[in-house]
Amino acid sequence: MTQSNQPTFDILKKSILSQPRMMGTIGEEETTTFLLDFLSQNSIEAYTENIEWSTASVNGRKLMFILLGLFGILINFTLRIIPPTNGILSILLIPISFLGLMLFGKELKADKFKCLGKSAIGKNVICEFPPIRHEEVKPTIIYLTAHSDSVASNLPKFYIKFMIGMFFGFLLILLLTLVSSIISLVYFFRDNISTNLAIRILNVIILICTILVILIIISNMFAKRINTSPGACDNGSGSAILLSLAKFFKEHPAKNVHLKFIWCTAEEWGLFGSKGYVKTHKQEIVENKDNSYAINVDMVGSELAYLDKAGLLKKKPINTKLNVLIEKSAEELKIEARKFNSPIGGNSDHASFKKEKVEVCCFLAKNDTKIIHSKKDTIDLVKPEKLEDAVELIKNLVQKIGNGEIISKD
Repeated sequence: MTQSNQPTFDILKKSILSQPRMMGTIGEEETTTFLLDFLSQNSIEAYTENIEWSTASVNGRKLMFILLGLFGILINFTLRIIPPTNGILSILLIPISFLGLMLFGKELKADKFKCLGKSAIGKNVICEFPPIRHEEVKPTIIYLTAHSDSVASNLPKFYIKFMIGMFFGFLLILLLTLVSSIISLVYFFRDNISTNLAIRILNVIILICTILVILIIISNMFAKRINTSPGACDNGSGSAILLSLAKFFKEHPAKNVHLKFIWCTAEEWGLFGSKGYVKTHKQEIVENKDNSYAINVDMVGSELAYLDKAGLLKKKPINTKLNVLIEKSAEELKIEARKFNSPIGGNSDHASFKKEKVEVCCFLAKNDTKIIHSKKDTIDLVKPEKLEDAVELIKNLVQKIGNGEIISKD
């Protein structure tokens, strides 16, 4: 029997990993069963850990958008009362609204609003391979993660545009409010309480921006999560890559490296799988944070790419060592691996480990993000050679870490 030269793609194509598997559906159960069966058939001992996941994060974001709209309405109201009260109150509302939304978002991310949604139990699938030898040194721990669930939106083309429109629209409202308020105060304290043309124009623009933001928020209220995306790229690809890697390292144990594979569930609902794993194993993770790494595979489709820098205003490197080694490995293997920057660096499972100061890296097919969470995320999007490249690159990465070749950018 001829062995396939694209085994990772075959795993993806012939399994539930290229079919809809949203949390709370039969696809979720089938995915867990498939992962356990595959590992068992390859003589790999695996187990599951229960985690609690919730719809609160999704519902909470909608509530946060409503609060954003209410702040916009309140700002418009204060701009229209008599000076200097209008200028003073409007200026005070700017930091209050901004910090209030930031605080709400932070608490929402920390799962502090479970009352906003329904909770259920999901299962992470886990297996691990102790090092073949220690060489009298403490073995490095490498966590390899990929999320196993998929999800779709009934408004896939507009969701990201909604987010961008709301964010920049609200920032524009705050900026114009500051300008209008300062001008209003300057004219008042010059004993000129008449509203000049510039202030009138600014206030009309602020009103228009607020109306547009509110319309976007109302439209977003109709966005729903549905089980129609095959999720082949996001993230059947990552799950299949981890299965191939687990099979390889079962047959070829890594030197000086303790490998821990985690197929994280409920990532699409707020990183609940990785958060749950980190919470359960927090003592181990914290104690070994200086001698451990997390490699997250979240989408390999038409390209093999990895996150380099992240940040909204000032972009910072996501790590100091791993990306150097990824670039070196890709060059040695003659594999095309594109690095990219993103304003958001914490919306995948590596973020849960990074929060505990573990060095992380994230493989993500940035060019394919425009079609995920939709019916278009099919097996046709995934290039077999890119999956095999990812497997070979991560093999090499693990081996280099085991050989002590890890180096810093600095």
